[in-house]
Amino acid sequence: MADGFNQLDQRLADSGYDEGLPVSYPPRPDIDERPIQIAHANIWSRFAAVTGLVSALAGAALLAHAIAPSRLGVIGQVGISAWVGVSVAFALLTVILVVIARHSGTVPNRPSVGSAGIILLICGMLLTVAGLLIANSFPKGIIKVPARDEAPISSAQAMTDGIDKAVGQCASGWHDIGLDGYVGISQARYCTDTTMAYVVFDNDSAASLAKGPIRARVPDLLSRYGGGLQPQDLWLLTGKRWMVVGSKTQVTGLQGQWGGRAEPLMSQQ
Repeated sequence: MADGFNQLDQRLADSGYDEGLPVSYPPRPDIDERPIQIAHANIWSRFAAVTGLVSALAGAALLAHAIAPSRLGVIGQVGISAWVGVSVAFALLTVILVVIARHSGTVPNRPSVGSAGIILLICGMLLTVAGLLIANSFPKGIIKVPARDEAPISSAQAMTDGIDKAVGQCASGWHDIGLDGYVGISQARYCTDTTMAYVVFDNDSAASLAKGPIRARVPDLLSRYGGGLQPQDLWLLTGKRWMVVGSKTQVTGLQGQWGGRAEPLMSQQ
């Protein structure tokens, strides 16, 4: 029987049947058998993207504040320096997180790690710089809310009635003020009871020329008609073609009725 098996093997060898049969399993392709590691760099890069986004949003808020501070509600009430601080602080934090992301792990990470944070950081810095430039060039903003100006300057009676309605009746009556040497003044009256006075100008040109000199003369007029008040006690309410002088309470009350700009009399003296 052994001779039979030997003869069979010999026949198979002679026929070439066993050629090409694998002696062993074929070699496996190269497989990285190292343990799979958690990509910590992705976690840090995500944090960097979040902080970069905060920096960009703060820069955008700063730019909006610089362009239209009076139309932004709560955002407009936050100071420019606060937005700058938030934007710069989170930009620095973004840089730190990107550095950590690129150097974390056992092998060097690709340069693209943290790229989202870097892009947002750059956007935030550009917005911040643009906002600062606009804020320095236009301290009151580029877009302004039109000032309300509803004083009835066409009628002296309507002017005095409006003031009386806002601050109280002038019992002694309104008296004319002599403003010799000033051109373009159509009305100038005062009330000793309420210690108030107002001036109405003929046109815009006369108003722009006479507002400053009349304001400077108020202390002298106050010494004659003011009843012991001091210039620092008075406030000024100004419209396009009119001015009213009185206490802060009186001026702010009249502002709610007519509009205009209220400020201390001595703020620009």
